Amino acid sequence: MGLPTLEFSDSLLDSPEFRERLQCHEIELERTNRFIKDLIKDGNMLISALRSLSLAVQRFSQSLQEFQFECIGDAETDDEINIAQSLKEFSQLLSTMEEERKRLIQNADDVLISPLERFRKEQIGAVKEGKKQFDKETERYYSVLEKYLSVSSRKKESQLLEADSQMDKDRQIFYDASLQYVFKIQEVQERKKFEFVEPLLAFLQGLFTFYHEGYELANEFEPYKQQLQFNLQN
Repeated sequence: MGLPTLEFSDSLLDSPEFRERLQCHEIELERTNRFIKDLIKDGNMLISALRSLSLAVQRFSQSLQEFQFECIGDAETDDEINIAQSLKEFSQLLSTMEEERKRLIQNADDVLISPLERFRKEQIGAVKEGKKQFDKETERYYSVLEKYLSVSSRKKESQLLEADSQMDKDRQIFYDASLQYVFKIQEVQERKKFEFVEPLLAFLQGLFTFYHEGYELANEFEPYKQQLQFNLQN
């Protein structure tokens, strides 16, 4: 079930139904805020794990590169030469893959973490500040309204007109705060549709690019792999 609509006209009436709908939006935004926090935490853990994996693969690749493959005898056969060279080929293949993974890791913060954190702090944070102002003006307005309703009709006409004028000003301040708060909630709900989803899409695109690079390298490696299997069989 979707969120109830928030109309600007309803905010001026300030009915109990309006307050209930407003609360639904506040609860949903708080849930979104918690979810983004968890997503950022898990995203940082994922990036850290990718970084650790990349370092491990690079060390493994370096070990393959440095190992000297020695065969018995002074003269090596073509098969032995190819087999000895294979470790350096494996190393080169892994190094090429890690270059793409390093780009994925380096871009992850700018592409994923920072935009999510910015949306959470700037957009949802603005709604929280709007709620503080709205609650403050609500409390003040109802306090002023209570005093206004208790003004005696026996007072001088000039005093009553002054009370009416002040009440109009206080009511307008409350309306402005209410309208601004509703507008900010609507704005965040709209922005959430793309500012929240676009970073995830961009990160996945980087991940797919990495996988595609692996697929391309596997195709390029296939002829060498077949030749090496032939050398090993010999």
